[in-house]
Amino acid sequence: MGDLKRYSGVILKCKNKVLLCKRAKGQSLANQWSVPVGGIEKNESPDDAARREFMEETDIKLPAQIEFIDIINKYQKDGTTKDGVFFVFKSDINKEILPDLDNAEDGDEHSECRYFTTNDLPITKDNKDLMKIIKKIIK
Repeated sequence: MGDLKRYSGVILKCKNKVLLCKRAKGQSLANQWSVPVGGIEKNESPDDAARREFMEETDIKLPAQIEFIDIINKYQKDGTTKDGVFFVFKSDINKEILPDLDNAEDGDEHSECRYFTTNDLPITKDNKDLMKIIKKIIK
C-alpha cells in the first residue's frame, strides 16, 4: 500500500447498539463521534492494531477474534487525493461495557463514549462512511 497511511479500528456491537467515542478537543477530528481507531505500526497486522488501539483508548480488552468488515478510503482535504486506508473490524458483546477513559493509556483522546442505535447515530460529513457501515451492522 505504498505511502498510504494505514489505520485500524473496531466497532463494538451490543445487540442493536454500537459504542462510539467523541474525539476530544485538540485531537484530530475533534468533537466527531467515531470508533476507537489509530495507526497501524510497522510489522503489525490490521487486526492486532485494532485490538491494541481499542485497549489503549478505552481500557477494554477485546476477544482474540474480531471480524473484518470493510475498508474505508481516506482522502486529503481536497477530497480527491487518497492518502490512507481505514481497516474496520467488529466485535460482538452480550452486555454493554463502558470505557474507562480515566485509566486508559490514551483515554484523553475522547471526551465521552456511549452506545447508539441506528436511529440516533451522530452522522456528519467526516464520519458518514463509517456510519454507513455501522447502519448495515446494527439494522
